[in-house]
Amino acid sequence: MVTMVIGGTGFIGLNIAERLLTEGKTTVLFDRRPFPAVARRYLSHLPGRLVEKTGDVLDTKGLRACLERERVSHLFFGAAVTADPQREARSPRQIIETNLVGMTSTLEAARDAELERVINLSSGAAYGERAHSDAPLDEDMVLDPVGLYPVTKATSERIVRRLAALWSMQLINVRLSPVFGPWEVDSGVRDLLTPQLQATWLALQRRHGVLMFCDRRDWTYSRELARALVALMAQPTLAHEVYNISCGEVSSSADWCARLAEHYSGFSWQVADESNSANISQHGAPERQPMVTERLRDALGWVPHANIDDWFGDWLVWLEIARSYWSQTGCSI
Repeated sequence: MVTMVIGGTGFIGLNIAERLLTEGKTTVLFDRRPFPAVARRYLSHLPGRLVEKTGDVLDTKGLRACLERERVSHLFFGAAVTADPQREARSPRQIIETNLVGMTSTLEAARDAELERVINLSSGAAYGERAHSDAPLDEDMVLDPVGLYPVTKATSERIVRRLAALWSMQLINVRLSPVFGPWEVDSGVRDLLTPQLQATWLALQRRHGVLMFCDRRDWTYSRELARALVALMAQPTLAHEVYNISCGEVSSSADWCARLAEHYSGFSWQVADESNSANISQHGAPERQPMVTERLRDALGWVPHANIDDWFGDWLVWLEIARSYWSQTGCSI
């Protein structure tokens, strides 16, 4: 089994790569962005075989040739522009080209190279306004996206569903919950950085953090999410065409800030008020329904682990290399 990760140098892509390599798999990372040397050094010590490929998903023929040359059998499509309203207004074509045209180009290349399975990384953002209702977010719910990122994710799912039927091919959609953890960085196409990362940067500088609001969402740690994605890809058969990927339990960015304050003596935090403006950006409504995970549990026998103390312990270990990674990718704290 050889797995390619499109968008392999991005936040989710590197988490998937780390998991695949940890399990000893041959992993091909494909991206337009150069591969960070810090990530290469870290991943090269894992048991699997790492292959790096730089290219453009809009080059269907070139991508097909790469798939055939590397004997790829499985593929995650994770290239995406995670856009804020400013980018939506400024560069809508870039968002649509990457999130939809790039995905369709990848699917054509995968079809022609006769891949066994492709998983499209969609997002819980595709639920749109439905996420703020009283109804649980199950996979059969009618989607109601608004912004261009949610709209393109919802549309990508329809494209995948249609082409899977036309080609009799295993094309699967997964909707990712709100996610934070190792390998997140401002890559130039990720406008919406998590409050957990922003708060960590402030804590490392011993500065006061101010949240916009106290959110309630099914935050899932990126390494746990990647573990579920890799396990889903390895299943011999899948009964459904779309799966929610989430720990299924609600927590808050405030919980993360509290743990940072316990660990870093110079860091304090609060929620914004009349006297203190927020310096930690958050998007969407404060509360969001968690995603239903019964399908995932039926497929795997488990769902991503939900223990914020375990996550925080792992995060502190990650910080030992994170500063070098952030610096190398253009982020300074």
